[in-house]
Amino acid sequence: MRQTKDQQVKEIVVGLALGVLAQSVHSVTSGKQALEFGFNHAWRSWPQASEFPSIGGFNPGNLIWIGMGKSEGRLATCAFWTEGRWATPHIRYDSWTLEDALDHHSSTQVSADDWTELGRLFVESFTPGEVIRE
Repeated sequence: MRQTKDQQVKEIVVGLALGVLAQSVHSVTSGKQALEFGFNHAWRSWPQASEFPSIGGFNPGNLIWIGMGKSEGRLATCAFWTEGRWATPHIRYDSWTLEDALDHHSSTQVSADDWTELGRLFVESFTPGEVIRE
């Protein structure tokens, strides 16, 4: 059974958070335009995008931006984003490592390496002043 659009957005938002953390990035700018551009850039280049057929169209970054804003309240996920001046990804469970969370979020369709690649593509679209590295 295929996931709904909301389920697909939630899965991508979590995977993106983990992928960004895998880049040793603490935060990225929370500016809507920069986030949307960054995601759209990553999405066009990411081979696994076809696994999420409901995410597409002219500006899939807007769906992800909205999903990032909702993610902190979604308690059944292993990762989420907080937003303020910066958008910051977090692992929800203090006892989990990044590898634990990536393993948990991975599937036969999208591996931990795939989520890491999405995070890399996303982060590379930002200027140095739009990224805080750990």
